[in-house]
Amino acid sequence: MAEVEELLDDVTVRMPSGAELRARGGRRAVRRKIAVAAAVTTLVAGAVTWAVVPEGNDGREVRPAATPTKNPYMVGGVVRLLSPELMPQADKWQWKGNEEEGTTDLPLPKVGDDNSCPGSYAYAGRKTPNQVQYGTEYYSDKGATARHRVTEYDSAFVAENEVSLLREALTECGLREHTKGATPYWSGTTESSSQLRVSVERWRGWVSVVETEAEGRG
Repeated sequence: MAEVEELLDDVTVRMPSGAELRARGGRRAVRRKIAVAAAVTTLVAGAVTWAVVPEGNDGREVRPAATPTKNPYMVGGVVRLLSPELMPQADKWQWKGNEEEGTTDLPLPKVGDDNSCPGSYAYAGRKTPNQVQYGTEYYSDKGATARHRVTEYDSAFVAENEVSLLREALTECGLREHTKGATPYWSGTTESSSQLRVSVERWRGWVSVVETEAEGRG
């Protein structure tokens, strides 16, 4: 390699060749490209996160703060229904039964017993959208029942509309929405004087409805 040397106070200064200068310039350019790419990646990742978190405006999305990418209601091809000990107020009511599917088909927005929210059953005459429903029911010796329904629709759009109808039915039934806390829910006294508690969650085209109903004032 050609070198130019100067002696300044007995210190040897080596000047890099033109080839080496070009190589250094190339390395700096590569580092700049990598830095820019990293910045863009970070920006895009942030945008994706921002776009995912606020998904949906029709009630409560699924339990995690950020919308999950996998169906939280079906694992390994099996629909997950809440077991008795995971149902609301399990310590109080001591729910009995098992999580095997056992309910008749109750399309939304039906909630409660036949006499609890009759307005919600008035929707029975409408043409319901295509759906597949899974459900289970539990009971308590203290005079209460519990139900978990998971319904699959053809699309998120259809599911969103069904949740909107359900929210209307809950309001007509006299229930009030409680939004504070980690698990928001609706509750109130029905037309049959029972105490009804309902929680609603949606993930894309899937809707989960958990309800408990106690006779009298519960």
